[in-house]
Amino acid sequence: MSTPQRLELARELHDGIAQDLVALGYELDLLLAATQSQEPVRKGIRSLRFQVDELISKIRREMYQLRQAQVESVQEALTKIASQICGPLLSVLDIAEFDIPPSIGLEITAIATELMRNSVRHSRGSEIELHLSQVENHTYLEVRDNGEGGATLESSRLGLVGIKERTETLGGVFSCRSDSSGTRVSITL
Repeated sequence: MSTPQRLELARELHDGIAQDLVALGYELDLLLAATQSQEPVRKGIRSLRFQVDELISKIRREMYQLRQAQVESVQEALTKIASQICGPLLSVLDIAEFDIPPSIGLEITAIATELMRNSVRHSRGSEIELHLSQVENHTYLEVRDNGEGGATLESSRLGLVGIKERTETLGGVFSCRSDSSGTRVSITL
């Protein structure tokens, strides 16, 4: 993606989704202040408010990344993201250095981020692995955990389904194996 395209996308995010989320947050604040509801309802509203704040922070990070003059490689971005999301659960970080087209790089970063978040939130595992390599001119991404398994496309709300759709849109192959020894999701583009 060219610099002008990145800057345009950053402006669109700011003027659109980010502003809408801020407005939604203010509406939730007003609802919380005005309601005489029971404590469970108030807790639900507060929880929604925190979720909106988290989304605003994510959008802002994306906007700042899009505006960065020096674009870091996918490998550098994934190294940072893996450390931030997985923390001490990150047991293997196997990232090969090779050229990745920017359009695919953004998708790989988004897919890997979603997979690592899923592992942290849902797997109940103690180890997460991230592998990125080039195999016969194809980009191969794999995220594994040693959690309790059970992740399927049918049980996924949107995460795995969205990853499968992204992968197929790019002409790639999606694979998911999840059992009592953990979950392994891979994509090949």
